[in-house]
Amino acid sequence: MTKQFELNQRIYRDGDVVLYQRPDHKNPKWQCRIHVPGASGYVIRSTKSADEFEARRFAEDLWDELRLKVKAGGVLRAKSCERVYEDFKDSYKTIARSEKRWSDVCDNLERYVLKFLGSRAIDAIDSATVSQYVDWRAKNFLRKPPGNNTIRMELTCFRAFCDWAWRRGYTKNIIDWQAPSLDKNRRPHFTRGDWSKLTRFMREWTRKGQTGEGGGKYRERLLLCQYVLILGNTGMRVGEARTLRWKDIESQARDGAEGSKVTDFIFWVHGKTGSRDVVGRNEEIGTYLQRIWEQRKTEIGKDPSPEEYVFCHRDGSAIGSFKKGLEALFKAAGVNKSAEGENRTAYSIRHTYATRRLEEGVNAYLLAKNMGTSVKMLENFYGHTTNRTNAEELTKTRRGGAGREVPRFAWEAKSK
Repeated sequence: MTKQFELNQRIYRDGDVVLYQRPDHKNPKWQCRIHVPGASGYVIRSTKSADEFEARRFAEDLWDELRLKVKAGGVLRAKSCERVYEDFKDSYKTIARSEKRWSDVCDNLERYVLKFLGSRAIDAIDSATVSQYVDWRAKNFLRKPPGNNTIRMELTCFRAFCDWAWRRGYTKNIIDWQAPSLDKNRRPHFTRGDWSKLTRFMREWTRKGQTGEGGGKYRERLLLCQYVLILGNTGMRVGEARTLRWKDIESQARDGAEGSKVTDFIFWVHGKTGSRDVVGRNEEIGTYLQRIWEQRKTEIGKDPSPEEYVFCHRDGSAIGSFKKGLEALFKAAGVNKSAEGENRTAYSIRHTYATRRLEEGVNAYLLAKNMGTSVKMLENFYGHTTNRTNAEELTKTRRGGAGREVPRFAWEAKSK
């Protein structure tokens, strides 16, 4: 019997293909309702044509397409990306490498990717969909057009979602694509002049923290300044510094030039590229660490535990971000912007380390390994820096130190 909302019904393929027009439309286009043998349910689409011949051709082509899809193991009506994401969000929390990673991926997906995908079927995503997203994203933003690096980050989250959907059987094929090339603009690092200006300013700024003029913020200022100095001489990432504990630091003696003794500081860090050793740039790092250690010991009345975070609040919990403090410090020192007018951030310290190390002749391979990045990344972002490879390299002069007394610092004795 003809349904009341289906006028002028036409039936083909033994009832698998039905054409009809809707009574509530003027000059109605033909709709089609498709069923495929061996699959449950049906698919309803508009043929987008008022011509019956064109509508039938569209419907039969769709029937052939869906029949092949079902025959290949697909489903007639796949779940929408929105519904699949609900399952993904709960499941991914148990397999993500950290809660922060889970939060970052979900935030990026919800902010733009899911808005683009909407009710699209999960098994309809392909490399063309990703290209369409890149084009769409360039025109859809809250504050300013996204750079390629931002889009790459979002596509990384998109890929995590697609890979999960494939492993769970929502899609038959792995979805792959070529990410847009990285922006190769120089990072806003500190010039030698601005870095000297900043470090000179920090000494007086920390001292004033003990006075009313500094708001009694001596602890906060001392910790922040040592944070800047340690990052500036190790190149470690913000996230790696956040999880650094006293037990992760040790010193190691070696022979220097002309028979001198040199102490290296080794940091065992954990971050987005896994865990690795980071070799500090100079012995001054020991002084910066000792300041933090002594201040904390005075604060709690005993030696800090080896398990305690180096950069911690008064209650011992890790400081999540120094962002506001750094903004205030850079502005007060008059070095908050580069010559090109770019705002300097915590990552500018890492970029300053990379630039300075390359200028000092550190081998690019060794530097990339120390920073947990690739030589390609160094070339992309620091290609303007002269690399004098015949100069003293990062660990080139290190020799075995068996039998020699190694200098010990307060935190090391407690961490062993």
